[in-house]
Amino acid sequence: MKWLWMTGLVCALFASVQAQPQPLPAEVQKRIDAIFDGVVDRWIVQMDRWWHDGQHEHLINMTYFAIMLDPHNISLYENAGWLLWSSDRDDEAVALYQRGLRNNPNVYDMYYELGQYYYIRKRDYAKAREYLEQAIKFPCEWFVWNTLGHVYARLGEREKAVETWQELLRRFPMMPVDQMEAVRKNIRDTMTRDTTPTAGENTQQ
Repeated sequence: MKWLWMTGLVCALFASVQAQPQPLPAEVQKRIDAIFDGVVDRWIVQMDRWWHDGQHEHLINMTYFAIMLDPHNISLYENAGWLLWSSDRDDEAVALYQRGLRNNPNVYDMYYELGQYYYIRKRDYAKAREYLEQAIKFPCEWFVWNTLGHVYARLGEREKAVETWQELLRRFPMMPVDQMEAVRKNIRDTMTRDTTPTAGENTQQ
């Protein structure tokens, strides 16, 4: 486990560098960046092994180390958050997502992750709406709008659901054809539906 000891040493070095009152000389900074890059490369290999071996606890712990070095790596929060809540460690998952949001407040990703969590995991549609409405304020992917449409439908806000899906189609004319047809079907179904979708219905298309 020599590499794990080295990880702790590099994290300490990183903290020391961050605490410097003046920028380091360019050559020194270049060498430090090279060390960090090498450690991160080793992490990626090791974390991939743990993933395939099912050693998720090791993977989660290493993620916290990795976030210290790269707090803007969204995938670290996404993957570890999913592992946590899928293991019924919801409080830890939400805390990690919130940490990701604090570190990355000006992109859609962590708002979307929290919205997805409350929509799929907790079925707290009001909470999901809160985060997803924040997510679409930033440049984002089509599926963010799609999920928000489903959340509105779950809340019985059909007009908002239809308007959201229509806006999705307007903004993303090059989205996958099968998904485009699914969105159009969602619009038709929502406009003709007599009741709000039940929690057991699969409307995430």
